[in-house]
Formats: sequence, structure tokens, C-alpha cells
Amino acid sequence: MASPITKCFQLFVPHYTLIKTPSFTKSNNHPNMSPVKPLLITAHSFSLTNSSLQHTTNNNLINFNHKTTKLRIKALVQNIKSLSSFKNKPDKILQKDAQFQIQTISDFNHLLMALLISKEFNLCLIMFTKLSSFQLVPDCCTYSIIIRCHCEKNDVEEAKGVLFTVLENGLQPDSATITVLINSLCKRGKVKKAMEVFEFMRRKGLKLGVQPYNCLLKGLSYIGRVDEAIEILMGMKKRTNLDLGVDVYSYNAVMDGLCKVGRSDESMGLFNEAIEIGLVPNVVTFNTLIQGYSREGRPMECLGVLKMMKKHDCVPDCISYSTVLHGLLKWNEIVAAFGVYKEMVGIGFEVDLRMMGTLVRRLCKRSLKEKGLIHDADEVFEKMKDRGLVVDKRTVEVMVQAYCWRDKFDEALANLNDMVRWGYSLEAIEFEKVIEGFCGQGRVDDALSSLLLLHANGGIVDRVCYEVLVNELNARGRVFCASFLFGVALKQGVVLVPNKEPMPCEYYEGRGTAS
Repeated sequence: MASPITKCFQLFVPHYTLIKTPSFTKSNNHPNMSPVKPLLITAHSFSLTNSSLQHTTNNNLINFNHKTTKLRIKALVQNIKSLSSFKNKPDKILQKDAQFQIQTISDFNHLLMALLISKEFNLCLIMFTKLSSFQLVPDCCTYSIIIRCHCEKNDVEEAKGVLFTVLENGLQPDSATITVLINSLCKRGKVKKAMEVFEFMRRKGLKLGVQPYNCLLKGLSYIGRVDEAIEILMGMKKRTNLDLGVDVYSYNAVMDGLCKVGRSDESMGLFNEAIEIGLVPNVVTFNTLIQGYSREGRPMECLGVLKMMKKHDCVPDCISYSTVLHGLLKWNEIVAAFGVYKEMVGIGFEVDLRMMGTLVRRLCKRSLKEKGLIHDADEVFEKMKDRGLVVDKRTVEVMVQAYCWRDKFDEALANLNDMVRWGYSLEAIEFEKVIEGFCGQGRVDDALSSLLLLHANGGIVDRVCYEVLVNELNARGRVFCASFLFGVALKQGVVLVPNKEPMPCEYYEGRGTAS
């Protein structure tokens, strides 16, 4: 008959999956003895894999990634924290409270794992110290969780201590547990200590999988010891028949190290080698090459890698495109950069605002020699405004100049109004071409509006703007307006030398000339 007392792990029912945790097994001086099959992990962290639904055993944990389970974990941890917040002994309370009744080491491991997943590392370690209060003996799963907990807290020395204590007690760690420890050491730059652990476990006869090797490769590459990483990689490749294997992540780690020290061509050599032995490159593989060539100032090689991705049926991500686009812009490959931009927009990626601004300015500058590019600049500029983005001042100024070159003075004035709306300070130089353009088209009122816009927003009107307008007003016989504008200029200390100094209206009336 089932026990009426609710166990800790039963709070998570019915979300069980059969999961083997990183564990220790009795070695009994048999180094070839197979350890408990570990859970599948990456070089950075545990990742729980699903399998068929079965009843739990001592080494089975729950699917902590399930949404409902996460909510129950959160509630459980909150209850435990509330029990321990009043300086009570949580172990004593858990023993008395039926909701948290712990009867087996499996129950206790579920509790520790819940605290670990919830990042309650201190509470997890406190509970571990209270294990004897439950009259329980830690098993392989318990120690694995504690090692992981120390690693998450950056206490890798403590994690090493737990590992060596367990070894002294005759237990043998599996590859998954070693991976977590080596990865933690490498991420903190303690590659030498990681190699010590690695070599020690190899001497102990532990059959290490590819994951600990990959962690070590990444650590060596990160600190620039790339040649050592290559040596280990070649050794892994030779031992493929011994079930060690080598995967694309192994190559990615070493390729990244080579690219970071300016040896991208050698990295490409490793890429070709990986293809030859049947490995399938992923987006990280290609992005590594793109970033390497970009650092070395070789943007066209970056573009070549982008095209290579499509040949290998690998879909480029936003990082791939953005890195290529940045490199092309940096080294002034403008036509190719616009092509990459068009491709990004066509796919649906949002291009960084600063890169769009750079692209607009470079296209405008190049359009002085290649007139067709001005339409491309216009397209990118309008896209920036359609996204509701506040365009940087320099980009707007360049586009105003470009509109003036094409006699599109209405568009130029509209962008000057946008500058006012976005709070940019206005400079007279942007207005000179607009005012001259309007005057050249006989649109003197629009030219006056441009001048008033500059003056009303605190801009300093220069002599050129005043002279152009005074001359145009004189030419059209609007002498009163010309005289008024002439007086405004003098009041502001601007001395004008117009083609003809405007005279008072009475002067023209006395000569029979209508003003």
C-alpha cells in the first residue's frame, strides 16, 4: 500500500522522465568497468534529455525543464526559504512537515536538484551538510549535484576537493561530472588546473568522452595556446576508432582560437579537414571564419564564407550577415555592402541603425562618381525613417546635400524639419544649398521659409543665406522685403554686399516704380 505521506519528489508528479545524472560508481580496481550512463551535456552546462516514461529509481531525476515543473520548483524553494528565514533548522522542519517528508536519498537528491536549478546554491550546500540528520548516506547523484553547485558558485577548488574526496572513498566519477568541473576551471582561465584534473582522471583509467576534451580545447584556445589545442585535436582524431570520437564542436573550438590570433587561413584548413572526415559544419563554424577574416581586414573573404554557407545548406543567421556587412563597410566595399544589406532586408533581419547610417553616407559619397548609387542611398535612408528610428545628424546632413545635388529641395527641406523635430542643432551650411536651390527655381517664398526655420531654431544665419535672398528679392522687385531682410542682417552684425543695395519704397515711388 502506498504511503500516505507526500514525498518531496511527488510534488513534481506527473512530470517524470528517466534521467541519468552525473554519477560515481564503485571502481573496485576495475578501470574498464562501465559507469552509469551520464546525461547528455554540452561544454557549458548540463542539458537534460527525455526518454521513455518510467518509474523513478534512486538515480532518476525529474524533467526540470517542463513549465509546470518549474512552477512547482519555485513554490517548493519559496517554502523552504520561508522555513529557514526565521533561523529555524530547515532539516528539522522538513522532517516534521508531511509536505516535505524525505524518506530516501532519492527524495533528498530531488530536493538538492530543485535548489540547484533555482540557483539557491547556498541553501543547497546547507541542506547537504544536514544530510546526516535524515539518517541518509550520500550516493553518486548527491556528490555530482554538490560538485555542480560549487562550480556554479565559482568555488572550483571546493569542487575539486569534493571530487578527490570521493575518489579516496573508492568511487569513480563519470565523464559528465568531470566535464562540469573542467569546463568551470577553463571558463575562469584556470586551464592549467583543468589539465591537471584531466590528466589525473586519464591516469586513473576513466574513459573520458568527447565533452571534457572539447572543454579543454576551448580553454586552451581562449588563452592563446592554440598549438597545444591543435595537438590534442589531432590526437583525438587518431583515437576515433577507440570510441573517443571528434565532433564539429572540437573543430569549432580550435578554429576560433586560430582566428583570434590572426591565423584564419589555418582555421580554413581545419574546416576543410572537418568536411573531409564527414563532419557537418554548423552556423558557429562559419561565423568563426567570418569573424576571423573580418578581424584581419579581409571583407571579401567574409563574403565568400557567407556564400559557402549556402552551398553547405547552412542558413546564415543575423550575426553572420551583420559581421560581413560591418567588415565591408569598414573597408569601404560599398557595392558589396549594399548587396548584403538588401539580402538581410529580404530575409527579414533588422539591420543595425549605425550600420545603415554608415551605408547611406558611403553611398552618397560614392554617388558623386556613380550616379546610380544615390537611389540606393535614398532607399536605405527611407527604410531608416519607416522604422521610426531617430537618424543621426550626420546622416541627415549628407542626405540633405544629396537631395540638393539632385535638385530635390522639397525633400531637403522636409529633412531639415525632421532635424528640428529630433532636437538637432541646425547649421547654416545645410541651408545654403536649399535656399540657393529654391531661389534658382524662382521659389523665393520657400527660400524665406527655410531661412525662418533656421533662425527660429537658434541657428546662426550666415552672410551667404542673406545675400542670396536679398538679391533674389531685389530682382523680383520685392524691395520692401529685401530692405527688411537687409536691416535684419545688419542688426545681427552681418554686413551684406548684395548685387544692388535695396532702397526705401519712397525712392522707387518718387521714380514712378512700383515696389
